[in-house]
Amino acid sequence: MDLSKKGYYQGLFFLLLVMVVSCANDIITKFMGQRLDPMEVTFFRFFFGLVTLLPFAFPMGLKVFKTKQLNANILRGVLGAVSFFLYTYSVVHVKLVEVVAILWTIPLFILVLSALFLKENVTVYRWIATIIGFIGLSFITLYDSDASFSFKLLYIAPIAASFLFAVQDVIIKKMVADENRITMLFYFALITSLFTLIPAIMVWLTPTPFEWTMLFILGANGNIMQYLMFKAYNATDLSALAPYRYIEFLLSAIFAFAFFLEIPGINVLIGAIILIPSTLYLAYTENKKKKKKQQAA
Repeated sequence: MDLSKKGYYQGLFFLLLVMVVSCANDIITKFMGQRLDPMEVTFFRFFFGLVTLLPFAFPMGLKVFKTKQLNANILRGVLGAVSFFLYTYSVVHVKLVEVVAILWTIPLFILVLSALFLKENVTVYRWIATIIGFIGLSFITLYDSDASFSFKLLYIAPIAASFLFAVQDVIIKKMVADENRITMLFYFALITSLFTLIPAIMVWLTPTPFEWTMLFILGANGNIMQYLMFKAYNATDLSALAPYRYIEFLLSAIFAFAFFLEIPGINVLIGAIILIPSTLYLAYTENKKKKKKQQAA
C-alpha cells in the first residue's frame, strides 16, 4: 500500500475525528449521568439523533418509511435501546477507560455470532485470535490490583452492551444489501426514541439549559460519527485504518484522567495489551476476506 496516497491520509483524518467525537460523547454521557438518570440520557441521545436526522429524511418524503425488513428494523431498534442504556449505565458507574477496553470485544462477539447465524467459515487463526481476545477481557474483568481474581457485577453491563452491539452488527450485515442507509438510520432513531420514552418519563428530571445543550450535542454526535465513518471508509481501505483504532483507547485514557482523574489499573493495561492486537488482527482478516469476495465477483 502506498502511504503517500491522498485517500489514505483523508481516511486517517476522518477516522481520527470519529475517535475524538466518540470520546467526547463518552465524556458528555458521564457528565450528564452525574445528575440525570442513565435512561433519560439514553432517550435524549436517540431523540436528538432523530431530530438532527430529519433534514436528511424530509427530502425522501414517505419513501423514508419504505422498507422490506420492518421486523429487522424493529429488532435492531429495541436491541439498540437496551444496549445503549447498558453502555450509558456503564460509562456513568464504571471507569471510562475500562468501558472502552471492554467494548473492544465487539469484534470477538461478531465473529462468534457470524459463525453461528450467518454460517460464515472461520479459520483456525481467527478462532485463536478470538480466544486470546477473551483472555484479555478476563484480565480486565477478573484481575485485581492486589493480584487476586474476582468478578465485579458492574462489568456485566458493558459486557452485555458489547454483546448486543455485536448482535446489531450481524443484523446490519443481513440488512444492508437491501435497505437505504437513511431509512435504516431513521427507523433506528425513531424506534429507540419510542422504546426509551416511557422509561425516561418514569425517572424524569428536567435538564438545565446547559444539560439541554449537551444532550443535543450527544444526539447530533451519533449521526456525525456515522457520517465521518462513511467518509473514512470511502477514502481508503478498512485494513489501512485498522492499526490506528487503538488510538481511541489512548484518547479515552487521556480524557478520563483530564476530566475525572481516572487512572487505568494494571488489569486494564494487561487486558488491553492482549485484547487490542487480537481485535486488530480480526479487522485485518475480515477486510482481506471482503476483498477476495469482491475480486471473485
